[in-house]
Amino acid sequence: MNSAQNNFPLLLLEIGTEEVPSRFIPEAAEKLKNAALKLFAEQRIETGVINSYATPRRIALQCELLDSQNEAEIEFWGPPSNVAFDSEGNPTRAAEAFAATHGVQVSSLIQKEKGKGKYLVVIKKEEAKQTADILPEILKKLILSLTFPKSMRWGSGSLRFVRPIQWILSTYGNKRLDLEIEGIKSSSNTRGHRFLSPASFEVKDSAAYVSQLRNNFVHVDPEERKRIILQESEKLATSVNSSLIKDDALVNHVTYLVEYPSPLLASFSAEYLSLPKELLITVMKGHQKYFSLEDSKGALSNHFIVVSNTKKENSETVKKGAERVLKARFEDARFYFEDDAKEGLKGRLENLKDVIYHEKLGTLYEKCLRISKTAKLIADMCCADSAENAETAGFYCKADLVSGVVSEFPELQGIMGGYYAAKDGFSNDICKAISEHYMPAFSGDSSPSTDTGACVSLADKLDNLISFFAAGMIPTSAEDPFALRRQAIGTISILLERGYNITLKDIVRTAVSVNKKASSKTENDLITFFEQRIEPLFISAGFTIDEISAVTSFASSRPLHTLRHRLAALHDFKQNSESESFLMALKRINNIVNKESCSALKKSLLSLPEEQTLHSELSKAAPLVEQHIAANNYSAAIETLFSLREPVNSFFDKVLVMDKDEAVKNNRLALLKSIQKVYMEIADFSKLA
Repeated sequence: MNSAQNNFPLLLLEIGTEEVPSRFIPEAAEKLKNAALKLFAEQRIETGVINSYATPRRIALQCELLDSQNEAEIEFWGPPSNVAFDSEGNPTRAAEAFAATHGVQVSSLIQKEKGKGKYLVVIKKEEAKQTADILPEILKKLILSLTFPKSMRWGSGSLRFVRPIQWILSTYGNKRLDLEIEGIKSSSNTRGHRFLSPASFEVKDSAAYVSQLRNNFVHVDPEERKRIILQESEKLATSVNSSLIKDDALVNHVTYLVEYPSPLLASFSAEYLSLPKELLITVMKGHQKYFSLEDSKGALSNHFIVVSNTKKENSETVKKGAERVLKARFEDARFYFEDDAKEGLKGRLENLKDVIYHEKLGTLYEKCLRISKTAKLIADMCCADSAENAETAGFYCKADLVSGVVSEFPELQGIMGGYYAAKDGFSNDICKAISEHYMPAFSGDSSPSTDTGACVSLADKLDNLISFFAAGMIPTSAEDPFALRRQAIGTISILLERGYNITLKDIVRTAVSVNKKASSKTENDLITFFEQRIEPLFISAGFTIDEISAVTSFASSRPLHTLRHRLAALHDFKQNSESESFLMALKRINNIVNKESCSALKKSLLSLPEEQTLHSELSKAAPLVEQHIAANNYSAAIETLFSLREPVNSFFDKVLVMDKDEAVKNNRLALLKSIQKVYMEIADFSKLA
């Protein structure tokens, strides 16, 4: 940070602690910054540049602050003017009491309008204090306001914090700010790395705080630590013709495990590469926080990267320790995998009869029976060639949940099932389907890569949704303990990506028919639940709310992939400079038709040239629109509809719809109804802005 301006001295606050769990640190730094900004605003102190920093041992704030508060005028409202003064304008006891309360003369009271009347007001100026004088109390309040997912007390005090506070550094304009919290007195001192520079030292220049800590083996800026980890790790990977396997979550985690990151290259015996790649990566990541490497073909390397918290001079000792620990972990993993492989999936299926899926929803074995049947029915509707494999994969997809590896590494569920299925001799299609049936597991995750996997994944997600809905455990606005929203979004994502010509209503009804505890109410509730997920999904894809509203009615009754085509066509249509006037005409049709009952159209009653022309052009356009819709070419369908703009506008200019002759009126309404019927097959244009 650059030196602050003269009237914006630099505040430096550092809370030194025992090592804090890495998962708590980023949020704590953000909370410190936000809470500080809020408190400074409340105290009328202007802020300049502000930064927060964090390591496992410290949370810090560096902020430019105006050297004094801004003056404030505070208004105190009193009684209504008609109560404060009598009919002759003399002050009443109410006015005198209000003035006395605020220590002013009645003559200094002013009147202001509020609502429908006038009221007495006293305006007081609040004196601006020097920032340095009020900062100690603000900082004390700031520290005490911080909350964490888990906190603790220590010693005999009552203070709760994420870990015991060891020191507090607080300076403003390079002068110490004195504050004390339960016996912990602040100073202008901090501490370096616990082992490499443990002694306390003074920070004389707050602007040099980051560089001074760097000289004492602490990179206090998380972004700097992350950059060091990534850049040095990539160099090490390149040295063995490999690259770092991307894992943002692991990088962020390791960033907050160390103060002085030193990546180093280590290796393990190539014999372990015979184990599943995902298993080895999970062991390295989950247990040890090591980074895995792969070659240009995506094969796992027997090298890995350890990020130590010490100097490079100690790298050989760290490397040997990491390799020794990892070997023991790999041996455990190999034992579990080989033991699981002996029994495979077929041998474990019976064990699912003893595993309760949920106390209200039966066993995992019963769930597998439902998934198997549902997957086959779905495949029959959209990819019949995969039906038999989908049925088999659905039956065995949960068998790995009772395996040793998945018990140890739950995140490998499904993936290990695919490996065990291969050991049992199942086809690649079935193995891949089992491996991928949890996909997409999170926002941005890929969908299953095969039809078989897609059908099993759909069946599994639908069974989860239907089972919990049938049991009355429906998500609320505040709670979704079984991640049912994620299951619904995953279902929609698969249907969109695979482009199956199957509707939500059909697929839900099919899955409901398999579940004995589900009812028509379950089906209706679930359809509504799905429709509510449509809007945020398409908003994230760049479509506007009005565009999405125009097609939402098709969500359950048309294949979902057609919604994307409809939306793209509507979006392009709105860019046409002539679309607005045509939209107004369509909305006018909507308003008239929806308010009036219509009889069947009689061509013989079309007497005026404008209504005859409109009917003629509509007769030509309607079958073309239908053909374009059947071909999912909604842009062409809208273009055909748009060709009616002149006859529609001419009709409204020259024809009185609400004619005195009831038969003529109804016939003209029927003509408009015919137009509405055509465009409502594309979208509800009345919803477009």
